[in-house]
This record gives sequence, structure tokens and C-alpha cells, in this order.
Amino acid sequence: MARSWTRLHEHSGHRPGPLTYDMVTTAVADKLAESDDLDWKEALPSFAPKPGIWNEFAKDVAAMANTRGGLLVYGVSDQIELVGVDLAAADKRQMLSAVRNGIQPYISGVNFIELPAPDGSGPDVLIIDVPSSEMAPHFQYGREQKDKDRATFNAPYRINDDTFYMTEHQVARVYRERFARQDAADALVQALLRETAEVVLSESEGTPAWLVIAARPARPVLRMVPAPTRAEAKDVLLKAVETAARVKEAFVGPAVLSNVLANDMRVGLRRWVDSNFLVPERRSSGRGTMVELHHDGTITVSTDLAHGLGHGDGIAVNTQVLRVIVLEAVALADTLRQRLTPDSPVDITATVATASTDHRLLPFGEGSGQFAPIPYARRPRRLLPASTELAPNADDETLRECAHELASGLLHQFGLIEHH
Repeated sequence: MARSWTRLHEHSGHRPGPLTYDMVTTAVADKLAESDDLDWKEALPSFAPKPGIWNEFAKDVAAMANTRGGLLVYGVSDQIELVGVDLAAADKRQMLSAVRNGIQPYISGVNFIELPAPDGSGPDVLIIDVPSSEMAPHFQYGREQKDKDRATFNAPYRINDDTFYMTEHQVARVYRERFARQDAADALVQALLRETAEVVLSESEGTPAWLVIAARPARPVLRMVPAPTRAEAKDVLLKAVETAARVKEAFVGPAVLSNVLANDMRVGLRRWVDSNFLVPERRSSGRGTMVELHHDGTITVSTDLAHGLGHGDGIAVNTQVLRVIVLEAVALADTLRQRLTPDSPVDITATVATASTDHRLLPFGEGSGQFAPIPYARRPRRLLPASTELAPNADDETLRECAHELASGLLHQFGLIEHH
């Protein structure tokens, strides 16, 4: 799935959304210069075998991915004139083969966008949308005729409209940046879980157990991208609840978010927040729940698992509500991702937060029409966080698998099997 915010969106003043033919014609009319994330190409890539010459298409894709992602626009000359290409002659299978066989590690998310002229009489355009890769550096694989046709690797990258090859110390730096990025992303998710837990626990009475879920795209949305409007944030939440209702399995109970939230989306710190307890005048007596939709594509979902299940021997954990909220959170992460950064995987972590570890966690399940402690279950004082990754272009089965993995990671710590 293509990115929803590119150099062409920025130049034409469009909000995040699909690339359009008008965006290209506007940029061409304005003579928008090439940059590190925009490369005008007059002719379609050639794949005729040329010994000793590396495939230019693979080099261009790797260079974009190693920089910050970008667009290869075929059908625009070096003089920035719209000349068009024959879309029927575009061999996408060969292009994908060049990406798969000519670049290591593999670059996922490369998208092909055909933009025929709206009236059918103008020049057509093909766009290759290359996402910025968290797995950089990517090496272009090739062969040289000299030295017995040896295999060689180079890592291309872009500076403005030129392509260069990384030196050894640049390659080392990019590897360090990859590992630092991964560590920083993990730290941000953990910090977000702690901050969210502090908020919900500070607003709670008694000894609650809160399920806290944080989901963050591997490639968060840039600050330059316009923030979602209130109406868009409400629509994302509505669609997520509808998705969860569609994909849930029979054993999952009734929806939670749609039943407890008051549809009161309010502005926060670079986020939209919906809750039923943060505003004193609108505080609900029902199950405490909070949803945050961050402008960078991150979400948090929190709900009180102990609501209505007071128990003197410990802190109750409603396992049915846990399953439902996990599924709804996965659907919400996917829905917001599709709206803001559709090409990015999403890292999701869930934990159960309590104000004290003096009490043990008691799993409750539904039986004979009422909730009761599940017999012969383990009763830990705390649960370790559980994590999963939601891949781009997730279908219903992928959403179910992701939710199953996340819920299982928590329920297995009670010695319970999450039904599949």
C-alpha cells in the first residue's frame, strides 16, 4: 500500500491520501526540481542484460530506501516535461524481481502506482513509491566482468538529485543508526506504557487492574504532515470498532469501546483523547476506558479489567474483556495506520498495570451466566508485557492472528490457553 504523504503531496498542498495524476501535472507545471525523495524518469527501466553494468532500477530503489524513501516518477523528462510512458509495457514482475534479487536485505513495501491520464488522451505516468526502510543499509548486488566476474556489493544513497555509494565508515554508521532506532523505538513504547498507566491508575479507586496497550508504527508520521481532524479521529475509532466486530471469533464477548466511550474526542498533546473518566462532569460509573490517537500514528488503549469484580483475595482480571480490548486495539492500530502511514509495520505491546504488587492477580472467566475466578489458574503478582508486530496490508486473518498472539502472551502467564 502506498504512502499517504510524499513530496508531491507537500508541493500541491494536499492532505494525506492517495497519489493523483493532478499532483504530477501540478509539479511538472511548476518545474519542481528533483530531490533526495523525488526522481523524474523519462523512460521505463530497462532490464536488458549488460555484463559489468549494474541494474539502474535496483540502484535507484536501494538509494531511495537508504535515504528517506521517495518517488521514482516515470514519464517525466530531465527537462521536467510530461512525456508519458506506455503502462502496458511496464513489466512489474521484472521490476519486483530486480528488487528481490538485486538488493539485500529485501525492501518491503515498494509500491507501483499507475496514473493514466483522466481523459484517456494525455500521457500516462507510472510511479514507484519506495518507503524509507528501518532495515537500512540496503546493498545493491551486482557483478563485475573483471577479476573473474566477481560479485560485489554497494550501498547507494541520495544527496539532493545525485546518487552516491556509501564508504565503509558510512555503512558502519547506518548500521549503528539501525540498532539505535530499534532501541529507541522500544524505549518509547515502554515510556508510553508507563505514562499511560500512571494516568489511568491515578484516576482509579480501590485496587484496579488496567490493561494498557500501546501501538507504534515502525515509521511514525512526520510532524510536517497535517494532524488528523476531530472528525477524522472519530471516524477512525468508529471504523476500528466495526472492524473488530467483523473479524472477532465466536468466543470473544461483546464490544467494549463502543459501549463505554462517550464519543467525546478531545484535543491532547499532539493527540486526540476519548475517555469516560478524565472529565469530572462526564465521568461514567461504568468500566473506565481511555483511547489516545497520536498524530504520529501511535495509539494507546486502556481499560479497567477489575470493574465490577471485587474480590478480597486479590485483584480481579476479566479475561473476556481482555480478549475483546486486545482485538479492538489491534483493529484501531490498523485503522489509524491505514489513514496515516499505510506502508509501515506496527509494534504493539500490552501489559496489565496495578497500583501495588501486594495483591495477586486473579483471572476471572464467565461461567453459568456470571463471572467467577478461574479455578486452578496461576495467580501472579504482576504480568510481563506481551508484544507482537502487525504487518502492512493486514487482512482479517492477520488481525485475528495478531490479537491472538498478544492476548496469549498475557493469558499464558495465568497458565491459561487463549482459544484460537
